[in-house]
Amino acid sequence: MNTSHEFHLMQLADSFFPAGMFSMSGGLESLVVHKKIQTPSEVLKFIKEQIEFQLVPCDCRVLFITMNSVKKNQLFEVMQIDKKYYSMKLAKEIRNSSVRSGKQVFNCLKHMVKDDNDKNDFIVKFQEKIELKETPCTYPVALGIAVIYLQIPIQSVMRMLLYSFSSSVVSAAIRLGIIQHLDGQKILFSLAKTVEEIIIHNNTDFTTKDIWQLTPFTEIHQMEHEHNDSRMFIT
Repeated sequence: MNTSHEFHLMQLADSFFPAGMFSMSGGLESLVVHKKIQTPSEVLKFIKEQIEFQLVPCDCRVLFITMNSVKKNQLFEVMQIDKKYYSMKLAKEIRNSSVRSGKQVFNCLKHMVKDDNDKNDFIVKFQEKIELKETPCTYPVALGIAVIYLQIPIQSVMRMLLYSFSSSVVSAAIRLGIIQHLDGQKILFSLAKTVEEIIIHNNTDFTTKDIWQLTPFTEIHQMEHEHNDSRMFIT
């Protein structure tokens, strides 16, 4: 059995990989400043709500659709989903952060497979569209392209995406001083069952009509965060 994808998965999930996930709080910093979140249980609730109402119905479905489109060499469809995801991010910081992270992942992918001519065609064409500013290269789209070329199973990359987000929020909560390291580990441990249930009950047969998100309270605080004079995190 070929298990090289596990190595690539760890490479993508590693905070050393320049994806930018670990410089984000997902809006948590603003919620802490406004004393809306102050305890470990509130941090856990925040992460679960973001997973249920934003990451799974939006980011994960964009990821699924991108992967299916790349498999079929459908460049136009990938560009369409890329622009749709970008337009759904109402907070400027979130949009820009997603593009920065996406381009970092895509640039790394280019370097990793640049000597493999069989894999370069789609990547070269997508790069041309980025340079022409015809597509933004958001994070879930870039990730979807990368995992196809690195042959990472969809269930594994979904775990990685949800874990990376959860870990970045926990890390932010620790640095903001509202939880301790052991609290953070407990939060991540308790999220494992939730993530597995989501993965088990999710299929990958989605279209653009199936993409949605509903986190207005968090988005308002993300917008407020853009105007704060003192900020520890990008978002």
